[in-house]
Amino acid sequence: MSQSVLEINPSELNDVESLRAALNQALNFINTICEQNQQLLKEVQELKDEINRLKGEKGKPKILGCTRKTSDISSERYTKEKKKWEKKSKKQFIKIDNKVDCPLEKEKLPPDSIFKGYDKVISQDIVFKRNNTEYRVEIWYSPSQKKTYRCPLPETYTGYFGNNLKAFCITMHYAMDVTRNKLLSLLRSMGIEMSDGSLQNILTENSDAWVEEKNDLLKAGMQGPYIQTDTTGARVKGQNHWTHVFTSEFFSVFSTLPGKSRLNVLSALQGQPQAGINLKYNLTTASLLKHFNIPGEYRIVLEHIFKQNPIITIKEFELIKRDYIEELRGKPTLYKRVLDSLALGYYFDQTDYPAPDILVRDNAGEYELLAKYPMLCWIHDARYYNKLTPFVLSHRLELETFKQKYWGFYELLKKYKQHPSDYLKSFIKAEFDRTFNPNTSYFNLNKEIKRTLSNKKSLLTVLDYPFVPLHNNASELAARRQVRKRDICLHTMTDLGTKLQDAFMSIIHTCFLSGINAHEYILNKLNNSSDFYLPDLVNDRIKSKYLTQELSINQ
Repeated sequence: MSQSVLEINPSELNDVESLRAALNQALNFINTICEQNQQLLKEVQELKDEINRLKGEKGKPKILGCTRKTSDISSERYTKEKKKWEKKSKKQFIKIDNKVDCPLEKEKLPPDSIFKGYDKVISQDIVFKRNNTEYRVEIWYSPSQKKTYRCPLPETYTGYFGNNLKAFCITMHYAMDVTRNKLLSLLRSMGIEMSDGSLQNILTENSDAWVEEKNDLLKAGMQGPYIQTDTTGARVKGQNHWTHVFTSEFFSVFSTLPGKSRLNVLSALQGQPQAGINLKYNLTTASLLKHFNIPGEYRIVLEHIFKQNPIITIKEFELIKRDYIEELRGKPTLYKRVLDSLALGYYFDQTDYPAPDILVRDNAGEYELLAKYPMLCWIHDARYYNKLTPFVLSHRLELETFKQKYWGFYELLKKYKQHPSDYLKSFIKAEFDRTFNPNTSYFNLNKEIKRTLSNKKSLLTVLDYPFVPLHNNASELAARRQVRKRDICLHTMTDLGTKLQDAFMSIIHTCFLSGINAHEYILNKLNNSSDFYLPDLVNDRIKSKYLTQELSINQ
């Protein structure tokens, strides 16, 4: 752009159109220079601060302003629906545990008094106290038989620490994010004598069963016609990790892994197998190898390798690779694409964890090819426009005008979801091309419009499947559970602790989505008295909504 601006010759600008084109180029050039200047000023200040710190001094203090941040890229002001607040009665939703009659003294009433009914007054309270029990177990001894007889403990005895206490500890630590230190302080203040080791044993007891339930939740949730996904940062033993979130309206599952590559996502989608994900060469693999432009000689070798071993783990493939295609070691990008193709070939062939038909996601590259029908999040797409910071007035006006059109089109999609029709579907497709027309004078805005146009098919998946959400907010809201955990506890210290944290976050958030008391569910599981299994409930609700209403994409 800079070269074209420098080549403008004023003597050749003889008409309005050429003058307008030259002015547009100049204004865009000025806008670019201003953006670069802002970035350079920021980098210079950061360098000055670092120099001062190296000298033993302090950098420029960060003083928070009183106004809203200019870097805010939220679309809330366009998407949030304004609701008129009004106080509503809550009495009808309150569950009553005890009833107390309050009669009047009849002798104090006038003789002609007539009973008119009851005025119901509710007092909400909670019983929260220590409940230690001492069992006096009778012991008898028979001298003739030289044998001691001891009375068996009743069924109410569930160990040195009762199940009510265990469920309380699990709920407080995993659901309420109370640290072990604070939880011990609370228990000891109530007269419960417990060591840190005992609390750790309670929090890790029956770990295999909880982790298995999380994987069963994933299997059940995948039975639905769509899932949403997102990732957020995590820390394990002081190292950066990523927590992968898979959710829908009925379930949420969390999986923490060292990275967020496509292989990591595939591992999370298959319940994080201990031996690593499997690789397979089939028609899907062959198609993907061509898609990734893998040279023919490598494809022939790979086909030969997998004829002898139909399914191979990544670790086994590393050993085999040394004998057959060692030169891949020096081509990391090519090797990554080979692994992705083989891993996807196995993933779409296995049935333990059904591959999602529709994946609602952002535009991150690791989610490509994971589902038949990708559905891109409109809120994420809008962030690219919210990040634009035009300095020229005409560009700011054009950007604001376009945003109004953008959210007008979004409202049209919301109406289609409520009342889908072939006419409205055709109208929306035509309106998309009219709305996203890169013909503005703001070049950076045109660039983002072209990006949206390139994602047209994925953004309009909702036209074929109206039950799919337009945004990825559900997975981002679920990810906040991990973010709050990270803010409070910083990191997990063991692999088992990481898996258990993922498992309980999955169970607790799924209970929240299903309207189930998580504490009661955990307590019933400890007592072996639960009348339902959470993954089965998720599976039943998915079938009830999507199969009976014939909304499944398979129908």
